[in-house]
Amino acid sequence: MKSISIKKVNQELINQIIKDNKTYEKKSNNPLIKFFCKTNNDETISIYTNNTVLIQANDAAFFLSKYDLKSNTSKKNEKQLDYNHINYNNLNTLGCDEVGVGDFFGPLVTCCAYIDKEFKYNNKEIYNKLKDSKKINNDQIFNIYNELRRKVKYSVFILENSKYNDLYSKYKNTHILKAICHNNALLDFYKKNKELKIETVLMDQFVSEKLYFNYLKNLDLEIVRAIEFKTKAEDISVAVACASIIARYYFLMNIEELEEKYQVDLPLGASNKVKEKVQLYKSEYKELAKNFIKLHFNEKIKKPI
Repeated sequence: MKSISIKKVNQELINQIIKDNKTYEKKSNNPLIKFFCKTNNDETISIYTNNTVLIQANDAAFFLSKYDLKSNTSKKNEKQLDYNHINYNNLNTLGCDEVGVGDFFGPLVTCCAYIDKEFKYNNKEIYNKLKDSKKINNDQIFNIYNELRRKVKYSVFILENSKYNDLYSKYKNTHILKAICHNNALLDFYKKNKELKIETVLMDQFVSEKLYFNYLKNLDLEIVRAIEFKTKAEDISVAVACASIIARYYFLMNIEELEEKYQVDLPLGASNKVKEKVQLYKSEYKELAKNFIKLHFNEKIKKPI
């Protein structure tokens, strides 16, 4: 599927596009999009408030010809439309991220955190510290969380190892587990914060929007659907960065609890040294190991090249 953007389309042509595609109109939670439609073939047309038209279609040339449009097809233009055109930090944003995906030990933790457009003015010192948790050491995570916890509304969902292993045995797909966890965190947040005027929900993308909702639709769950998906979203939204930090805090706390409960050392990551621990604990703890290890990970130790 190709993406083509056309800037400064005249209003008469905009009106014609809207008229022709009105039956396919869908709601968009992006305040900068004034018209959005999605055909039965999953082709989309987005018309922005500045009269930029974004077409995503297998046969985009058909739309260009039909409306006599000239495209701006360079990757640079597409990136500018996708990221630079929308400043998520000027919107009341609910950001979503997860932690624990690449760690042998510990749970999968998802978080959604709400940052309103005034936060950067009212909390300048904390605001400047908000970045992807992978770029912050553990001591900083604890310090920043303690500054954040009374200033930010958030919900966390922790998929503990035992349940994680059961669900992975059932679905054989970590993306499904992440989708379930994110959806649970979002449902909890909306249940507790019905009064908030959220302008956009932004998730750090780990799979396409279509697959994300396909994973959930067959699970007999209430689904939160108004979500935007962006790769590296933590770099374009402090709300997502905030969610990453909070999720990391809860992940580290859970690691500490597991270490104390089972009297084990649980290093982070998936290095050879970690794998040595995994092999040892599986041998020593047998069935109990599923309570602090992600069992499906490949524990084979890599030999140096």
